Amino acid sequence: MKKNSSVSHDKPIKGQSLTARVMKAMMLLGILEVTIFAAIMAASGELGYIRKYSYNLLSEKTENRARYVENMLFQKTPLVYETAKEINGITEGYLSENGLELSSIKDDKSVSKEMLALYADSLVSLIQHDMVNDAYIILDTGALYDTDTDTVRAGLYLRDTDIYTNSTTDNKDIYVEMGSSETAQSLGSPLDSEWAPYLTINGDNDFSFYNTPIETYYDNSSQPVYNLGYWSSFSKISLSAHKSMKYTLPLVTSDGELYGVIGIGLLEKTVLKAIPTNDFYNENACYIIAADVENDGIYIPMMHSGATYNRLVSENTIFDENADSEYNVYCFRTDDKNGFLGCINRMKLYNSGSPYLDQHWALISAATESSVMNIYNFLIKVFMMSIAMTLICCLIFSAFTGRRISKPVTKMITALNNAPEDGGSVLTFSKSGIAEFDRLALAVVRLQENANEYASRISKIITLTDSGIGVFRINLSTHRVFVSESLTRILDFDGITPTDTTISEEDFISRLRKIDANQRIFKYDEELSSQTAPLSVGKSVEIMTESVGTEVWYKFSLSLLNDDIIGLVQDITETVTEKQKIAKYKDDEYTDKLIKANKALRDAYFSARRADNAKTDFLSRMSHDIRTPMNAIIGMTSIAETHMDDKEKIADCLEKISVSGNYLLSLINDVLDMSKIESGKFTLSEENISLSPFLDSLMEIELPAAREKNHVLTLQKHNIIHENIIGDALRIQQMFVNIISNSVKYTNNGGVISVDVTEKPVENPRVGCYEFVFRDNGIGMSDEVLKNIFEPFERAEDERVSKQQGTGLGMAITYNLVKMMNGDIKVKSRLGEGTEFTVTLFLKLGDNGIAEPEKSHKNGIEDLQKLGLDGRRVLLVDDNSLNREIAGEFLDMAGLTVEYAENGKEAADKFAASEQGYYEMIFMDIQMPVMNGYDSAALIRSMDRPDAKTIPIIAMTADAFAEDVKKALSAGMNEHIAKPLDIDKLVNALQKWVKNKD
Repeated sequence: MKKNSSVSHDKPIKGQSLTARVMKAMMLLGILEVTIFAAIMAASGELGYIRKYSYNLLSEKTENRARYVENMLFQKTPLVYETAKEINGITEGYLSENGLELSSIKDDKSVSKEMLALYADSLVSLIQHDMVNDAYIILDTGALYDTDTDTVRAGLYLRDTDIYTNSTTDNKDIYVEMGSSETAQSLGSPLDSEWAPYLTINGDNDFSFYNTPIETYYDNSSQPVYNLGYWSSFSKISLSAHKSMKYTLPLVTSDGELYGVIGIGLLEKTVLKAIPTNDFYNENACYIIAADVENDGIYIPMMHSGATYNRLVSENTIFDENADSEYNVYCFRTDDKNGFLGCINRMKLYNSGSPYLDQHWALISAATESSVMNIYNFLIKVFMMSIAMTLICCLIFSAFTGRRISKPVTKMITALNNAPEDGGSVLTFSKSGIAEFDRLALAVVRLQENANEYASRISKIITLTDSGIGVFRINLSTHRVFVSESLTRILDFDGITPTDTTISEEDFISRLRKIDANQRIFKYDEELSSQTAPLSVGKSVEIMTESVGTEVWYKFSLSLLNDDIIGLVQDITETVTEKQKIAKYKDDEYTDKLIKANKALRDAYFSARRADNAKTDFLSRMSHDIRTPMNAIIGMTSIAETHMDDKEKIADCLEKISVSGNYLLSLINDVLDMSKIESGKFTLSEENISLSPFLDSLMEIELPAAREKNHVLTLQKHNIIHENIIGDALRIQQMFVNIISNSVKYTNNGGVISVDVTEKPVENPRVGCYEFVFRDNGIGMSDEVLKNIFEPFERAEDERVSKQQGTGLGMAITYNLVKMMNGDIKVKSRLGEGTEFTVTLFLKLGDNGIAEPEKSHKNGIEDLQKLGLDGRRVLLVDDNSLNREIAGEFLDMAGLTVEYAENGKEAADKFAASEQGYYEMIFMDIQMPVMNGYDSAALIRSMDRPDAKTIPIIAMTADAFAEDVKKALSAGMNEHIAKPLDIDKLVNALQKWVKNKD
């Protein structure tokens, strides 16, 4: 710095204006920001990910719907095969009874007529149980009925007017579309308006459903009949009849002689229910079921749902599976060049041994390109608008800022230049090139040193006197919060005078929620006392919020003092702003890495929160289904404790505890089964059931809960002629308990709950019809609730219902189980009066003898005691002392000498230290400290001694999934027994590996 008296105040200074400089810099900065953002988007591939997501959404929906349709059609076929075997038995019995040959069908019309009359009941049973529109049998009568111009065949063709409601007393809802009028009269079924006595095969209709299975059988007679089922496209048996999609099986005697076909049919409206257009995009999408007729990958539409079909499909529309696709999504073009996107998903309708594997069916989805790419197009528009808005804002802001800065500076220069100068001399600086700042420098330089000194002193005073820190103190015992005066100003608490005060914990938390939407300070839906662990070492959180359109930053520092949470709050807006200014000048590469790291942290945080919320919701919903059997277990345990001297009473209680415990274990599997039910992969088992004892045992499960609420729970059985049935006992029990437990919960104390079981007459001698009516005088349900009662997770929004725990899965599982058993379920209810469920099940009849009851634990223990394994030694490995005691007691009953180890390492060491053949078997737990069961088994197998390779190692663990069994076998174990221990499985394992060893 130097003095120069020759420089005049009025001398013009050349240079660029401040406004021009600011505008140029701001525009360059805006362009740089847009370029960086575009580079980040391009490098990260976000737009590509969004495009792929849009395509995958369409592809996944199509695949899921295709699997659903495929499964729906596939489930219709097994009962056709079972009925075909039944028809074969009737045919052979009739021919044998009357001393006839199969060829008589082609020679004598009375033979085919009598045989078709015998088939009628089986065909009615098929149409009722398989929930189909049509069922038919067509006999190969040769030329017996042919005319001069047409081929004619005798047969019986039935049509169900309503497949979802089947009468148990008559067949008036089943029409005879083709067949003998005498047969229709004997069935009590009306003749269809398009009725014909015989099937006329000509060129007017497609009769491939009859001809193709006949021709195929002669070329593939060595194949099993169930592999020869044929799905034909939509066809009808006469010009005015309804079209239906048909599945046909050849009818073949045990000697391999073909005499006709049997099949079922589905109307278009029935199939359309499986492909609703409301899956996605509403009126802008459609589903198409198509067939590859020529086996060339080009599909011809057979049926469709959705109005978009008429806009999409024309003579030039081609659904080519071999065309180019992106992420399995094809682009379909119409005549007017409108774009449609869709998927072609094959459906597997045949077994691997079927001769029709080259016949391909597919579910095709199609939606307008704009609806599929809605998210992608929207983001592109937002991106372009953001670029435009950024540049416009930069231009406006730079002009505004330049003018606002230059105007006061110019005024200050004028005022300073007019002030008296000290000694007539002037301080000079080298020119900056900016006219306004050069003039400002000439006027301000004389005041700079004093101004800096004064500014330094004032800054220190402000720092010492006004730090901007507020304090609060939460008392976890009294749930009151002390708030300092400074905190009320910093956080701008509405309705509170700026002074030291005490408010309620609830009021304080509600105010924190407004500035902490992401719950970073506390989890506001949980007790504060459960969140104190991290505070023992201190916790610091920085929160950003908006106040009057401006970002405000707060720093919360939390610590724990006895039963109080101490918090310091500081307004750090200025600090954060300074850091942001500094960050602008950081290296671009470092900034890019920081952005990616912050994004990854945010994604991980929100993913963890979603997982935590999903787990909490799932556990909450599962609680009510678990409580019912738990109540029986606890109740029976309490009863047993009060009758310790009554062995019979204790034995009865233990038996009921065992029943409820087994049911509780089955509930765990039911959660996994729900997804299988919805995907159509769920299967039912068949076992003999003695109805009366079975129903009595089910009532025992619910009696403790009913008694707790002083309910009267009764069971009445009416006209039970057939005691022995065949069905899935566990699933029937699950249906029964789901309905009764709801009645118990939603009926006020002292209610009446009744169960009436009635066997209804049915014409099929092999099937029994059982009607279960459940009534209660509980709180009832509104019509709105009844509409959705069978939907998953549906519960009434009512204070009385919300107090009851439950997952909302019970009725959805019950509905699906009933439908899978070919049954029907109805519900009637009125608010304040009660509810009535009516379940109708068609179950196969068992043997005339009494069904053998399930083997009890008592019988299993008797078998265990009879093994006689005295002197044999086994090693039991388990880290849980109670589990060791239980398993050890059972092994002692078999006469075995048991030694124990508490982890896998100890087990391996004991085996290594023992003599050859010292142990005859090892029972190994899996999840243990020090060394788990897998590693222990592998270590024992690797030892250099002969018995290490041969000693039986049995996994005895609560890890009971199929993959756990595979892991146990892969680790060198011989067998897997799941906890809780099944005594029968334990007896079988000991017989196999120890007793039979001799």
